[in-house]
Amino acid sequence: MCELFAVVLRMNISRDSEGDVVRPSRWWEALPRPIYAHLRRLESSQPWFEVYKVEPGVYVFYEPGQFEEAISYLVLGRDRAALVDTGCGIGDIRALSREFTDLPIMVVNTHHHIDHVAQNHLFEEVAIFDHPMARRAAEEGYSHEEAIKLLSEGLVWKPFPEGFNPEAYSVPPFRVTRWLRDGDVIDLGGRRLEVIHTPGHSPDSICLLDRESRLLWTGDTFYTGAIYTYLPGGDLERLIESYRRLVDLFPLYDRLMPSHNEPWIEKEILLEVLKAAEEIKAGIGRYLEGEGGIRRYDYGRFSLIVSPR
Repeated sequence: MCELFAVVLRMNISRDSEGDVVRPSRWWEALPRPIYAHLRRLESSQPWFEVYKVEPGVYVFYEPGQFEEAISYLVLGRDRAALVDTGCGIGDIRALSREFTDLPIMVVNTHHHIDHVAQNHLFEEVAIFDHPMARRAAEEGYSHEEAIKLLSEGLVWKPFPEGFNPEAYSVPPFRVTRWLRDGDVIDLGGRRLEVIHTPGHSPDSICLLDRESRLLWTGDTFYTGAIYTYLPGGDLERLIESYRRLVDLFPLYDRLMPSHNEPWIEKEILLEVLKAAEEIKAGIGRYLEGEGGIRRYDYGRFSLIVSPR
């Protein structure tokens, strides 16, 4: 799976004034993304991460040093906390979490991909959607040969944190203490996260709805950037169904909290991505074709990368 991340990087292309294809090799020069200037940044002892507080009890743990720009979230209730995803496993997200809460922490994964579960093994409580792919990830982890591809040339620009050894980089198996299903509720005490199954990017993808705070954590179902459905288990038609379901739930939330690139996104962008996905399904839209026939459709703030059937 991991080698396909590099395909996305190679497809992150534009054209010069003469129409020739140009591949930016220094993607990080476009950082910081503008949204972060409007969020409250906090200090921490973990230089790999940038930490932001978006509202009471909701912290953003952002990893801008690696191409995926993974985002994990620490969400506090009265009795316990949820850590939504554990990132790429380069910085120490457990130590970081402990700087912002003394509450018991349950990891809640939005899906099983390596850049979301890499430090699950550091936590005693882990919840993930019940699917064979998620069970395989929990039982086997990810080998060094799989994980090291996240550190390939051009994918990392910040120095590795003290104590991180790329030669030993892997994702150990982890113990799941709660297998999630659609409609489950994770009660943190004074804050409830509702599980919404949203397959398409992966078959075990979920979103998490906090009705009181009017927030929706979207995992990789949506984020600004290149959204893809060509990994094993991905499916454009199911992604469209998931977008339709999230649009139907508009009265219950105002903001999206994706797992890559930018947090705190207006919900209305889901109408745009739904329309784009429906157009692609109908055979409409211009695209750039990459290795193996993979197609990238650009729509400004987001792209859709699909494999033609």
